Amino acid sequence: MTETKPTKDTAKIFRIIGLVVVGVLFLAVIIGAIISSSDTSHDSKVWDSRTTIGNMDAKNYYIMYTDMACPYCSVFSREIMNHQEEFERDYIKGQDILFEVRVTDYLYEYGEKSIGMSRWGATGTYCATQKDKFWDYYHQALKSLWEDYHSKGIGVSKTSPQIQDMTEDYWVEIGKAVGMDGDELASCMDSDETITAIEENTAKALKESEGMPSFAFGKFKTSGFNDTWGWDYVKKYLNAGLKK
Repeated sequence: MTETKPTKDTAKIFRIIGLVVVGVLFLAVIIGAIISSSDTSHDSKVWDSRTTIGNMDAKNYYIMYTDMACPYCSVFSREIMNHQEEFERDYIKGQDILFEVRVTDYLYEYGEKSIGMSRWGATGTYCATQKDKFWDYYHQALKSLWEDYHSKGIGVSKTSPQIQDMTEDYWVEIGKAVGMDGDELASCMDSDETITAIEENTAKALKESEGMPSFAFGKFKTSGFNDTWGWDYVKKYLNAGLKK
């Protein structure tokens, strides 16, 4: 039986088919990489990157909903602030976490309109964020509340003596302490644009959380914290959200 040798045209077709197959495989790898990158990046989920710490493509994505008038929120955040080095080393870097803080005026909108500090704290923090001073303002607010009230047993729980003497100026002074212009900050806090933004954020938070503080640490979701809990309890919350 005579063996039929492939013609030059047939060999050319095989080469073309081979190149097409290689090209398709290469394209599939590129598309897969793009999809994978899109799946790990949290850009589309984050409310404002200026209120985050960590990498946008971190393995773990943590969200804390808070209200500056919420003493239990302050306990959690203050513990992190007081252990900032350990928090960043062991969790943000060590466990590859993107941590986002979402400030609301939840207690003002859905609690009592008399809780002015809820609205002032939210608008003050929002305006500081616009000046890229979120973390400075946020940490200074925690320090001021601790020194002026919480360390004295005022405003630390529902049954403790409540804060009675606070005005909007208190939050302006916090801004001035971190280098902000007081008049500019006060004007921003009272602007319709700022108040609308806070109301919209609080409405979104209500759909995604229950009470204050609320946490969405990966698949671990919970709300509430205790004023007697410390750093060990904070770590339990952080550890509960880690991907296995």
